[in-house]
Amino acid sequence: MASRTIERLPPEILIHCCSYLKGSIVDIQNLRLTSKWFCNASSNFLFDTLSIRITTKSISTLEAVSNHPIFRKSITAIKLCLCFYGDIEDQRARIRLIAECDLHFNSIGWTVTRAFNSRQRTVEAEQFNGILFRICEIKQALSALKLEGAETVSPSLDIATLRMIANSIEKYKAQFADQQVAIKHGTHLERIGVALSRFRRVLSFKVLGNIETINKNNYRSCSMATILEWLNSDETCSNIILNVMASRGQYLAFDIEQRFAQSFKGIFSQLSKHKIFPSVFAVELDAPKQTQLFRPKKAECDAIKSVVHKAEHLSFAVRWWSQQNPEFGFVISTDQHYEEIQHFASLTKAFFDTETVRSVNLDIRDYSLHTAPPHISLYRLLPDCEWPHLQALSLVAVPFHEQELRKTVDRHRNSLKILEMDGLQLLSGSWRGALRILRELDKLEEVSWRWPTGGEHGNGSSEDDLIFHFSEKDVCQYLLKTKDTENPLGLGNV
Repeated sequence: MASRTIERLPPEILIHCCSYLKGSIVDIQNLRLTSKWFCNASSNFLFDTLSIRITTKSISTLEAVSNHPIFRKSITAIKLCLCFYGDIEDQRARIRLIAECDLHFNSIGWTVTRAFNSRQRTVEAEQFNGILFRICEIKQALSALKLEGAETVSPSLDIATLRMIANSIEKYKAQFADQQVAIKHGTHLERIGVALSRFRRVLSFKVLGNIETINKNNYRSCSMATILEWLNSDETCSNIILNVMASRGQYLAFDIEQRFAQSFKGIFSQLSKHKIFPSVFAVELDAPKQTQLFRPKKAECDAIKSVVHKAEHLSFAVRWWSQQNPEFGFVISTDQHYEEIQHFASLTKAFFDTETVRSVNLDIRDYSLHTAPPHISLYRLLPDCEWPHLQALSLVAVPFHEQELRKTVDRHRNSLKILEMDGLQLLSGSWRGALRILRELDKLEEVSWRWPTGGEHGNGSSEDDLIFHFSEKDVCQYLLKTKDTENPLGLGNV
């Protein structure tokens, strides 16, 4: 980008568009100095992604960038975070959000323990114990801060941890106050839609119902030493806490969640209105409390289908199904789970309803942990669509029946090249039979098969279950038809 262009841009826009900048004047000066080396270049290589939040500064910056003659040509990817903050001046709301932070660190501990138990236990025992101690330390501090009187807490608590969590809470309060100004007149979606329409080509669009942080740590696959290093970092833990509070704050009250649901469906209406049809579209939400609020009406359903009708890569992820946490408000009874998951299915069916798609990702991680048994299965979440060009399919924590795989194989036998399965739960049939059916996919080039549950091998919570007694490598070689590999789960009646 020509230096004269960069030199005219205010620091706020540079900081917003360059995620690697920390906002210092020195950084900006260095960028402008470097740009002089490219004075005669016409490439807009520096900026192609714009992140938007529902805040005064972010929406104003979006409008400024979309009006800029260079950036409106170079921006091709949009990340829109639709988080709505809750007012934690209310003591009850404060307690609920801190309880959610506590639950999240519990989840980290559970995941790490499960991963540790599936490996050799002696090598990383010291680091593993350090992780559990750090999580316990954080949970104690969270418990102490549920009430405002943090100054009265036990002197045995770690002061640095208390201070880190308290600072995170103050940052959240400031974000809440700013957002109230941004949504005061109810025109935030229209402003976003108009601004987006000015960009020459939006190829990729991601809607987030949570705060996407830099540190997206995979606690399943990393070493215990790496995880301990993460958790010993105040910055990492503060990011985790802010992420949790921002992502769950919109579920503190019915009116906040209603605003979030309306905005989520409304952004599709804005994109359809302005004829913005990305080829890559991703949705990532935390599971809502009031799922019925997200059930689209016919016009909203049509808007969703319109937006994705040219899409080639679609991803829909809904995680953190914490309806069973009574501290956060209410518990959904088992009888209601069937109805509430149908609301969710109405969204996914509309979202994946396009014949142009080449890759599909459906992720409902942890849903089955809170519903026993799950009240949904694979083809009740997907439309009756042929997907003739489908090459990659990724399924995470999706319950399914063995016979549903037959439809998948029959439709995509000669097109599917990549198959990723993580945490799938078999509701009926056998895993032996499921693998036999999947082996009929003739064009597979890449396969992964992790943490299977259900069927004849239990729920994945016991060391006697399948996840501790199979080789993922053997399964993948079997599905890829490497040599004359036999079914690694045994022949049985298959």
